[in-house]
Amino acid sequence: MEEISEVLSEELKIIAEACINDDRILEIVTSISKMSETERDNFKSKITSYFMKKNSKEDMEAYKFYKLILENSNAHKVIELYTKIVSSK
Repeated sequence: MEEISEVLSEELKIIAEACINDDRILEIVTSISKMSETERDNFKSKITSYFMKKNSKEDMEAYKFYKLILENSNAHKVIELYTKIVSSK
């Protein structure tokens, strides 16, 4: 279980760092972090439906991003990491 947590933490850190260089990613993560649980569930359903018909490498990477960011409170965790990174610079 510890390994999974470490991998998840590293993936969230990578996304937080990407937010520094890409305002679109920051906007997506911020928007998702502000959603209620019901809104996240509805959005997750739409994302899943959209990506079911996609199979390019880029689409699979985007799906993995959305799937990760929509789980639990991962969007909030990314924003927290992003804030720490930005404030330490």
